[in-house]
Amino acid sequence: MTTTVVEQQLEDVYCERIEAVERLVLRGRRPRSIGHNARIGEHGPRLSDPVVRLRTHGGGWGIGWSSLSLETAQSLVGCTVGELFRMPHGSTPAGTCVDLPLWDLVARLLDLPLFRLLGARGSRQVPVYDASIYIDDLELDDEHARELFTEEVRSGQSYGYHHFKVKVGRGARWMAADEGLARDALVVQAVRKAAGDQARVMIDANMGNTLNSACDLLQACAEADIYWFEEPFAEDRPLNQALKEFIEENGLRTLVADGEFAPPPYFFDLVEEGLIDVVQQDFHAYGLTWWRDMAARVEACAGRCAPHTWGSYIDRYPHAHFAASIANYELLEAGPAEVPGLIDEGWALVDGCLVVPETPGSGFDVDPKIFEQALITGEAWRVTADVYRSL
Repeated sequence: MTTTVVEQQLEDVYCERIEAVERLVLRGRRPRSIGHNARIGEHGPRLSDPVVRLRTHGGGWGIGWSSLSLETAQSLVGCTVGELFRMPHGSTPAGTCVDLPLWDLVARLLDLPLFRLLGARGSRQVPVYDASIYIDDLELDDEHARELFTEEVRSGQSYGYHHFKVKVGRGARWMAADEGLARDALVVQAVRKAAGDQARVMIDANMGNTLNSACDLLQACAEADIYWFEEPFAEDRPLNQALKEFIEENGLRTLVADGEFAPPPYFFDLVEEGLIDVVQQDFHAYGLTWWRDMAARVEACAGRCAPHTWGSYIDRYPHAHFAASIANYELLEAGPAEVPGLIDEGWALVDGCLVVPETPGSGFDVDPKIFEQALITGEAWRVTADVYRSL
């Protein structure tokens, strides 16, 4: 499809008018309860995604994650798509609240896979990692901890995952500092052994380290070949500089990943200075429009993108399209779960990669029966031009 044809079709898309807005919460369950991280206690086995569907007067629709309120939804009904979304930028200020549904809607109306609308500069084979290895061992001795995390890796592999991220930082809250550091190292080494030499193994401290303990952990795990160290401590130029110097002086290949939690105003200065290698702001909180702009900025300074998506299941679909659209993507954060009512035909996890389909939009849907049932029970709502139903 030529640029001119797409531009002509976009003018028709912009004239489409939002006729209805629907919202429900899609719920799922992980195969095991998720434990602690360095800061927060038990996360549990359940997950939930607020899902919004936009419908247009011409019969088009788009779906995606959104925390949209009922009041804001009412203000969207009657708007044209062009008032909410404009290429090449994406969502306008009025459309930011439904950024992901809008990208899906526009791609579907153009009969394009989302990654093609975004530019298709990357690979459709998007490497993913299992991010569900949390701090689950606080009541265990060393031997049983090794057994537990070996089994967690085996479980992830049974779902098709090749790469793994391990929560560390036990000494920040849950154990004495030295004891926690020793257990962190033991667990990382156990995961590496179970995952194999070809796996990428990442660690995530949720800012639970000091500079000294971060360096000590990297030293203790040198043979595990840590791929990236995520959120070792709160971003700070002198500390990040010292960490980078330690990595280089010790011949380590570990990347520094950060940006998920409350990045400071000077965050991108650290990226541009090469002190942070992998940018990780949250995917749905910042939105695809923001990420598209930032990916270009990050690429210009040889940085990499790997948005945070833990806690959401449906984010993996537009996220994978984003990954397939840029040249500087790293790994997609995911984890196994069962989500009743989710329709994701065409997707496949092959050789540790999520393969992006050529179907229109972001490539997923929700069974209409799930929405209608939730509407009856008051767990969903629909807003139209003259009426809405809700709790």
